[in-house]
Amino acid sequence: MEKLQQNQSYEWILGVDVSKDSIDACLVRQIDGQLFESKFHNNLSGFRHLKTWCKQMQCECDQHTLCCMEHTGLYTRLLVHYLVSREVKVWLEGSLQIKRSQGLIRGKSDKIDAQRIARYAHVHQNKAQIMQISLLTLEKLKDLQANRKRLMKALQMLRTSAEELKQFDASTAKVVDKVNREAIHGLEKSLDKVDEQILTFITEDETLKQKYDLMLTVKGVGKVLATMLLIYTHGFNRLADSRKLACYSGVAPFVYESGTSIKGKTGVSKFANGELKRTLHMAAISSVQHNPDLHEYYQRKVQEGKNKMSVINAVRNKLLHRIVAVVNRGTPYELQLKNN
Repeated sequence: MEKLQQNQSYEWILGVDVSKDSIDACLVRQIDGQLFESKFHNNLSGFRHLKTWCKQMQCECDQHTLCCMEHTGLYTRLLVHYLVSREVKVWLEGSLQIKRSQGLIRGKSDKIDAQRIARYAHVHQNKAQIMQISLLTLEKLKDLQANRKRLMKALQMLRTSAEELKQFDASTAKVVDKVNREAIHGLEKSLDKVDEQILTFITEDETLKQKYDLMLTVKGVGKVLATMLLIYTHGFNRLADSRKLACYSGVAPFVYESGTSIKGKTGVSKFANGELKRTLHMAAISSVQHNPDLHEYYQRKVQEGKNKMSVINAVRNKLLHRIVAVVNRGTPYELQLKNN
């Protein structure tokens, strides 16, 4: 999985600025810091020219080369797969992290950006987070999860249209329902196939499968939530702390007060992953209904006068704490650990 490379020695540092149609490369020789620059097409032919150019510069473009680039979604995908397959150490870094590390900067172009990325990687190479094969599997899972979301949205729209129409025009609603039936059936079959493929990808990766199975031992955690957590935590190599994960999911409570004049209510931040928060909320609702210890906890807190949504949010946090605990510990959840 993705991990810190603290003692890795690189002979070359390759900084790449990726756009839709082209990539700007800046190669740094480790021994003297000399820069070499060139530009290539963002396709397989361009990548081969990149490798040929690197060899001309005496860089073998192999496991002794560290390539750093910014996260740019689909634009980097082909290049990342090409480099990883050739054992190049690939480091995807956030653009904001690179920008802030360089202080006040003037001017901008793809060529300059490649230089800045290369210099950043050269200075901070001991902090490099190297992409491994499992992260490529997570990319596939993310694509399937996004497709699953689109299918669910389409299903909801078709089902809701007929249900709403029934209230005002039952005869027309029957016609709409009949027309939509085949489409709904097709979407349901596609949804089943997506779920099967997601499970196949997870099963093919032993590390991801182990963590996935551990999460499912926590009652209330289903396949969708477990898959999302694998994707957004990069297989729990990021956000592996329950508090950080709670912040990212938008369920960590924060105090809003300052001095004697500002006394706001304690609440959660809106800067969060909304999709993960919604899925976690549904898991919390299910847990309150079907998990005996969380059901008892919810009833007890409500009887004490706690706001129902505040208690549900506490249940969300409990689920996240349990998930992180079983993944970090490497053993299934057990009921006697419920207060942990």
